Amino acid sequence: MSKAQVVSFINMKGGVGKTTCAVNIAAYLARDHQKRVLLVDLDPQTNASLSVMSEKRWTKWQDDHGTMADILEVDSKHRRSESLKLKDCIIHDVLEEIPGLDLIPSHLKLTFLDLDLAARPGRERIFGRKLDKVLPDYDVVLCDCAPNLMTGTQNALYASDSYFIPMQPDYLSSIGLELLLDRLAYLRKSLEFKISCLGAAFTRVRAHLHYHQETMENLRDSKSLKRVHFFDTYIPENIKLAEAPMESRPIALHDSSATGADAFRNLTAEFLKRIEA
Repeated sequence: MSKAQVVSFINMKGGVGKTTCAVNIAAYLARDHQKRVLLVDLDPQTNASLSVMSEKRWTKWQDDHGTMADILEVDSKHRRSESLKLKDCIIHDVLEEIPGLDLIPSHLKLTFLDLDLAARPGRERIFGRKLDKVLPDYDVVLCDCAPNLMTGTQNALYASDSYFIPMQPDYLSSIGLELLLDRLAYLRKSLEFKISCLGAAFTRVRAHLHYHQETMENLRDSKSLKRVHFFDTYIPENIKLAEAPMESRPIALHDSSATGADAFRNLTAEFLKRIEA
């Protein structure tokens, strides 16, 4: 790749494994494919951040350095946000065992982003302008977004080359997919986003359920979704994947023999082929 590829992980539905995908694909890209990866946490819940660093370490970092809240200039009247550079907020080699994986952590203050920036022109472009300055340092940038299409997610989308949709194979998720694609098409047109759909991947799949298998087949064959690439690899419902964040470690470090680890190893290989195509 001659230029860093920026990918947003999005879904308006919560609990679909979006953060799990972002964290574990980032880890495997750095560990198994020797990519220089920047993981960006734009969700005020900070789940991606706490999946790779302890809460104590996160607290110290946000006090001493900065987070996405500073980069997006939330509460800038009371903080150093306006003068803080994006590169100052990057935690290099956030996991000692996985060199090349960097992180920009999130902060709860992102909850107030839309209120703080409501009257600011071009508010959806703040992150993109700042990210441009560090793109030469990376091969891949993965943005873990909140489950909405508000200002934080819009910043990620504006900075991105493509978006990736993790989704569960159920009825409500399938309805939500078409709605999400419709809203993204609107944003592309109204805000002039130059972004494409990298594809969708099924997560939290219970392979023994006929309903899940049937839903995946129907979505793959749907004429209304023919423009969406569905990844061959799906992520199974796996207890080890749920346990890993409790240790602030991706599945590759928590239990590399787990079925979830195998799935993410394969999905990452597919993911890499798509962004390098």
